[in-house]
Amino acid sequence: MLQTEDANRRGVWAEEAMHRAANLRQLASSLEHLLDSGRIDSSNRARSIRRAKALVNAYQSLDAVEAVHAYTCGRELTDIAGGLVEIFGQTVGSLVLSLDIQPVLLTAEARRALLLAGSELVINSLRHAFIGRQTGVIQMALYQNLLSQEGSLIVADDGVGPGDLKKAGLGRGIVCELACVLNGDVSWQRSPLLGGTEVILNFPLPITDVR
Repeated sequence: MLQTEDANRRGVWAEEAMHRAANLRQLASSLEHLLDSGRIDSSNRARSIRRAKALVNAYQSLDAVEAVHAYTCGRELTDIAGGLVEIFGQTVGSLVLSLDIQPVLLTAEARRALLLAGSELVINSLRHAFIGRQTGVIQMALYQNLLSQEGSLIVADDGVGPGDLKKAGLGRGIVCELACVLNGDVSWQRSPLLGGTEVILNFPLPITDVR
């Protein structure tokens, strides 16, 4: 049983990595077009490069933590969301990112799944939420309820909305698989505050050693 679970989770990591790479290539192509056309001020390049390095480091850190201890994931989640919006938000125009991140402790595997789910959701907003627009808002929150021992990742935008909730695209399917790694559940709905898409991923907090 454990071998089957390990194989399934390796499949999730591989599928997510391939999907993320394809999405980032597409976003990079759009960004390159904007740079070539002169629609992006060159003064933003230095900051974008710093954000890109932080983003790369955040992704690389996912394989660098011992599995037996719990670590906070707030800094990496901030670097990933901030880096994606800083770099690729320019393909939309003026994009505002709002972060409310609590220092939730997670084991290495759960931390990895949560960060990749957050990455997938932000990329999905960047690619699909603001088509035909030059402004937008993305909100990300990470909360924990110590009484119920439950954590929640919430990503919302003021874009076009969730569309047909009965149709599960590849990105949505990957987020569902990552939620399963967290032993949690995920739902999509229209954001009551922003009017676009809101995704809520609830998961149990681990009881483990803290480092």
